[in-house]
Amino acid sequence: MEHEPRGPANLERMKHGARGLPVLTAIVAAATLLSACSSGSDGRATATSAAPGTSLANVASGTARPSTTGATGSVTAATAPWKLAEPVAREIVVTTGTDLEIIGGLDHTKYSTTAVVVVDPATGAAQTPAKLAEAVHDAAGAALNGRVLVFGGGGPSENGTPDVQAVPASGSATIVGKLPQPRSDHEAATVGNRTYVFSGYDGSAFLPSVVSTTDGRNFTTVGNLAVPVRYAAIAEVGKTIYLLGGVADAAGHDTAAIQALDTATGTITQVAQLPTTVSHASAVTIGGRVYVLGGFVNNSSLSDQILRFDPATKTTTAIGELPFPVSDAAATVIAGKGYLVGGESTERNPLTSVVVVAAT
Repeated sequence: MEHEPRGPANLERMKHGARGLPVLTAIVAAATLLSACSSGSDGRATATSAAPGTSLANVASGTARPSTTGATGSVTAATAPWKLAEPVAREIVVTTGTDLEIIGGLDHTKYSTTAVVVVDPATGAAQTPAKLAEAVHDAAGAALNGRVLVFGGGGPSENGTPDVQAVPASGSATIVGKLPQPRSDHEAATVGNRTYVFSGYDGSAFLPSVVSTTDGRNFTTVGNLAVPVRYAAIAEVGKTIYLLGGVADAAGHDTAAIQALDTATGTITQVAQLPTTVSHASAVTIGGRVYVLGGFVNNSSLSDQILRFDPATKTTTAIGELPFPVSDAAATVIAGKGYLVGGESTERNPLTSVVVVAAT
């Protein structure tokens, strides 16, 4: 991707890809448009490079990098001793037990994929038992009532897709419903028997709405975010879902807002601020605290930072570092450990790396 001068008019294009460029899917013979989650270029500088399809673990130390804050606890982050068989970014990762289920995203050619890869996090052993009905990236996904659902994403039209796909344990996914409008660059999380889909982009405008579903077919509008966002980090703590940072306007400016949905009451509020603006980051919840991993900070720099947000005190602390800077990864928690899967390097290449995050 070409680097362009930094400025408000150019701020989105490097962050999200060049608008209007056709993108062909890697697995099916259907056209997708990367512009479904794109709107201009931000000219963000990059420094560390890796060849397409390689892991930055090969150019970083790959060792655990702890940071301790006395009595308030510590965190470590280290690359797993295994890598993904194929690089991926802007994907979904869910867990329905002890495995990582990696769904869709951009492959090493930066094309959308229909791939569904199930990985044993203890060994890295992988299977490909299923595939999507439509290739998507920048979609949202969640496990709901025993099924894995994929909501929207950059798909076969410039505006993205409204389709909801149900991913089976084996075989091809089926389209089981539609969102109220096309949506990409959004987030989803499940609390109890209901999944909530947050904000995002419909191809021309930011979407402020939060909608919910119990079946992937019928949707209810919960309310609107105070700060509509794309590419936010998301995490659940108890019955509250937090949306942290994100791209907040069409010029590509990021926000430091931490927004919360209390699923018990349906109330949506802005509850705190991150210490700096952040977008394209990921988040995991460990021990009742939210760890925000990587992403872009200050509207420009790709980061290796780990921030810890404490919902009890509404405070955020810079507590550690990832082994390397990364954005647009997917994250989940298994057995009390966070897994940051794939993502993009400083040269915007999809990665094969998996980072394991542990906290005390």
